Amino acid sequence: MKKLVLNSIIVALSSCFYFSSCKQAPEKKLKIQFAKDDLPKIDDTIRNAKIIWEKTERKVSHEEYFAEYGRARRYNGDTILLVYHFGPKGHEWDNIALKKSFDNGRSWTKESIIVKDDQQDRYSGFSTPDLLVLKNKWLMLAYTGKGIPDDSVHNNLQVRISKDAGTTWSKPSIVALGRSWEPGMTQLPGGEIQLFFSNELVSTKAAKGRHEQKVLLIRSKDNGATWSSPKMVAFTPGRRDGMPVPLVLKDDKGIIIPVEAVENMTSPEIIWTSMKANWNYATVGTKDNGRRWIGSVDPVWGGAPTVVQFPSGETVISMQTELGRKLDRYKGWKKNSVVVMVGNSLAKNFGNLSFPYPDLPENEGRYFCSLFILDKDRLVLLTTRNYPDSSSAVFWKEGRVLREMP
Repeated sequence: MKKLVLNSIIVALSSCFYFSSCKQAPEKKLKIQFAKDDLPKIDDTIRNAKIIWEKTERKVSHEEYFAEYGRARRYNGDTILLVYHFGPKGHEWDNIALKKSFDNGRSWTKESIIVKDDQQDRYSGFSTPDLLVLKNKWLMLAYTGKGIPDDSVHNNLQVRISKDAGTTWSKPSIVALGRSWEPGMTQLPGGEIQLFFSNELVSTKAAKGRHEQKVLLIRSKDNGATWSSPKMVAFTPGRRDGMPVPLVLKDDKGIIIPVEAVENMTSPEIIWTSMKANWNYATVGTKDNGRRWIGSVDPVWGGAPTVVQFPSGETVISMQTELGRKLDRYKGWKKNSVVVMVGNSLAKNFGNLSFPYPDLPENEGRYFCSLFILDKDRLVLLTTRNYPDSSSAVFWKEGRVLREMP
């Protein structure tokens, strides 16, 4: 018996020596195929156009202490859909509402609560919604879920789908984890859905005592059933890049996202990819590689940018800014005002500033804007109006583009 055991040990040791002395086949590493660096088509033109704003506006959010972050999307014909987040005092960023207009924005249905803060043991609220009308007429809603506690483990981004124009919605799918917010979506001509979002980098608080922030992209090629892993498309060390709003430029000129560049000397800045590369570069866009540029030809610092493009090619960008007001950028930002500028077909050379609220009282503010194209000559500015008592509401203001200015 002892001899049998001894022989077994010798065989085992010999086997170990044999296999350890054999050369192992090298592991096959997957090579990531990056797109070649390229540059946008040259367009240094300055559009001789300006937005002329109507003097009147109308409130489009429902009666509630707090409503902000309005986003409008055309469903079809004269049907427009509007989403925003809202809540009572002390719970301002709790719920998300949907309203519909069947007459191109002149009147609106009663609000329906499509995301409700009814998981108070898990979440402290849902906010910063974006809405996308898919090519098959489904609706996709993306928004922030603020977890309890508010940290990178419990916070997330969620997506819901409606297949009946917003009457019913799927259960939420968690598509990204971490302190992530401000989703912006678009769908490419081939059907791919791109969802961009701000993601806080919990690090050394290198952004002047605050965490740095980057912009990430996830993709879906099956109408939201599955999503890719995140890819970083914007990051500046020591800064906070955020609030991305994607736009597919006309005439195959690429895709852009304007970003709010907090702690940067210039903001907003535009980040670009060609349609062919489709963000698959080895590095993020920078001023050095030509895929990132300053949005304005005028010395204006603006946050929360949004961008649209008229059928004739002009791009229009809106942003919240102090406009000479002496504000604490971190505490008084809800008392900002709004600037709108017109750029060329490549989202460059934004200028011809217009001021939708030239007589805004010092104790009120306009912020969290978005733009919506009404027709070939008209657009809408959705703003959050902040009142002296700190309550807020979403307002709709129309403007007309004046081309070939004298």
